[in-house]
Amino acid sequence: MKPWLTRVLLVGSLLTALSGCAGLGQSAPDAREALRGLADSAARGLLEASPWRAENASAATILLRPAEVDATLPITPDSLNEALARGLLSQENAPYVLDWAPASTPRSTSEQWLLQARLSAEAPPLRLSDRILQPYHLQFDLSQPGDEQSHWQWQASGALDLDALPTDSESAP
Repeated sequence: MKPWLTRVLLVGSLLTALSGCAGLGQSAPDAREALRGLADSAARGLLEASPWRAENASAATILLRPAEVDATLPITPDSLNEALARGLLSQENAPYVLDWAPASTPRSTSEQWLLQARLSAEAPPLRLSDRILQPYHLQFDLSQPGDEQSHWQWQASGALDLDALPTDSESAP
């Protein structure tokens, strides 16, 4: 075999291998990652503007009430609460989080906070060429058990990629 032909074949093989590797990009986020991204950014926003002192965050306990989720969204209240709990617990200097709240709550003097999350779709979906975006409004209501003066709210708006959210079968335990 001639030396120039060997070089051409070697370069051709190398270019073929490199072009094959270039096509191996990151895959689209799965449903769990999409919901986790929403919950992580909500957790950061909540902790940046929380009603308790930042240096005292680890002394606070958040009791999650069942989330309220607009029926038009493919998210169950349980999956939103789970994602919010994970998002809050993954933050540095995070409070304790329990995905449970008692039916009746007597007045508390501790650092317990009841969190009610509401996720609503207040506008029609935006259809793009490659995805469908759903505008949303997320609201957190925090209060201390038995103390109406402790009511505190945080809210955010954005758009969710509906194709990247869990379907009912994916969000079921």
